[in-house]
Order: sequence, then C-alpha cells, then structure tokens
Amino acid sequence: MGRISNIIAVVVIVAALPLFIHARSKLIEQPRPMVETIAAYPQPDLAKVMFLGYSAMAADFIFIKAAYYFGSHYVTDHTYPLLEQMIEVVARLNPDPKIALLFGDAAISSMNTPEAIAAANRLLDIGHELYPDDWNFVFRKGMNYFMYLDDMEKAYPFLYRGARMPGSPPNAYWLVTKAATKGGGYRLAYEYTLSQLGEAKERNMIALLELRVRFFSDLIALSEAAERYRNDTGKAPDRELKELVRKGYMSAIPQEPYGGHYYYDEQKEMVVTSSERTLRPPEEENTKGKKTS
Repeated sequence: MGRISNIIAVVVIVAALPLFIHARSKLIEQPRPMVETIAAYPQPDLAKVMFLGYSAMAADFIFIKAAYYFGSHYVTDHTYPLLEQMIEVVARLNPDPKIALLFGDAAISSMNTPEAIAAANRLLDIGHELYPDDWNFVFRKGMNYFMYLDDMEKAYPFLYRGARMPGSPPNAYWLVTKAATKGGGYRLAYEYTLSQLGEAKERNMIALLELRVRFFSDLIALSEAAERYRNDTGKAPDRELKELVRKGYMSAIPQEPYGGHYYYDEQKEMVVTSSERTLRPPEEENTKGKKTS
C-alpha cells in the first residue's frame, strides 16, 4: 500500500511540474510581483474560513509579508496601498494582534494624506474594538488628526480620552492640554514618536521614527531658543533664525531632515518647517539604489 502511495505522489508531482514552470514564467514577466494586488489577500471574513485551524500561522505569514511590503516601498515610493487590508486580515486571524495594528498605523499614517489617515484610523478602531481598555488606540487616533491633518477639533476628544485612560503616560494629559492651547505641540509629538520608536521592531520603521524624533527634537530646541530670544529682546527672531546663532541662543541651525529648512513664522509666532512632505523621508535620500518591488 505504501509503495502505491509513493508512486501516486511521484505521478502527481511530475504532472504538476509543467504547471509550476508556466506559473513561474508568468510571475517573472510581471513588472511587479503578482502578490501586489488586493485580490492576493482575502477579505478578513473570508480569511477566517480559508485558514480555519491554522489562523495564527496564516496571520504570522501575512504579517511577515506586510513587513516586507512596507520595507520594499519605504525605499522606493513611500506608498502602501495594500497594507491596511493585510494588517486587518492579520488582526482578524491573530488572537493577539496589537503589535501588527500599531505597526500598520505608524506605516500607513506616514503617507501623510487624508486617505492614509482614514485608513490608519480604521485600523486603530479595530484595535479599540479588540482592546477597549488600551489607551494607545484612542490616543493614537487623536495624534493622527493632530500631527498629520493639523485638526485639533477632531484630535482633542481622542487625545483627551486616551490621556485619561489607565496606563497612559503620567504627563500625557498635561501635554494634551498644552497642545490644545497651541503651545507644546512639538513636545507632544516628540513624546508620542518616542513611544512609537520604543515599540518598533522592523528596521525601516525604526529609521522612519528616528527621523521623526530628530525632526521634533530640532523644533523643540529652536522653539525654546526663539522664546528665550523674545523674552530677552522683546522682539521676534529673524525669519532665517540667524540671530539665534549670532546671539548665542543656538550653536547652529540644524539641517531639516525632510529636505526643507526651519524658519520663524511671524504670523504664527512659532518656528516651522518649509518642507511640504513633513514626516516623510526626503526623496533624494531614499531613492538611491531604487529598485522595483
């Protein structure tokens, strides 16, 4: 009986070989891997049925693919249109998908468009559904409105609620209150990005968040120097902030990591950046050795 089974297995493998070779040739002909289509990933409800009995294993596999997908696009076009569905499938299959949801939020929100923020917030809503007592998912939704869309009206209810939940950082409520009055916004963003960095595992995500930490650290230092200058002199610093260096308030004006430059906006009475693509890596630094994914 065993011998017959072995013969049948060999016949099946030989019969399938031409099909495998044909499929491989089609994959090679594709300008992008065929896996980069939304149809390659099942809808979350369908995934539960498809992977019945192997849900955790399937979730781990898809999460690895999601991390690879993010990394390959991080060094090319900085867009991740399939990531939301990939992470949602992981969340529906994995009994403890917190890390995947937070990763998806950070990656998708970095695209810095209203559509991306809506997608990231949908993942955070799933997180709140699964972890109703976890402050992260409520607070991060508010931070997405605040950091990327500059919409404090939408951000404040989520920031306030998240900051008051058990487990939130002790200074979160104070930072939210200060940011709501248009002061301390950079400090809030800095502390929030540090918390994201502490949870990041994927190297491209770490690089993305380290760049943000540097950006907000620069803005905090320049803002504090500008405030000291105003208090001492009774006037605003020059637009290019050169007076801060000349008078010894700063040793140098740091280079803005996103390809723009820092300057003082007299109308807003604050230090801001000229970069139009804030919180996304500069094109010239991330397209070296550009490859198709």
